[in-house]
Amino acid sequence: MSDPGTSADEGLVMAVTQKAPLASTFGGTVTAPAWRAKPTWYPVSTQDRMINPDNQRRMAERIGTRRTIELDAGHASPASQPGPVTDLIVEAAEAG
Repeated sequence: MSDPGTSADEGLVMAVTQKAPLASTFGGTVTAPAWRAKPTWYPVSTQDRMINPDNQRRMAERIGTRRTIELDAGHASPASQPGPVTDLIVEAAEAG
């Protein structure tokens, strides 16, 4: 099932173009995560079936977000809710 607002064609394109991460992605060590030193903003996707929304809220709280928004969307919220996601990115960029 696709996100509300995502057409079947968009869902198909996403399904065939997204690739699994490289194995090397999992071997790296992060010594200084950016969220510890830089301000963060977080969109919670309330219909996400990949990352539980409650876990998203806990992650947002843990990293001390300046602002968290909740979107009635599944995992691909940037595709199904581009307006609110764009607004949040612009807000973050303008805040510096």
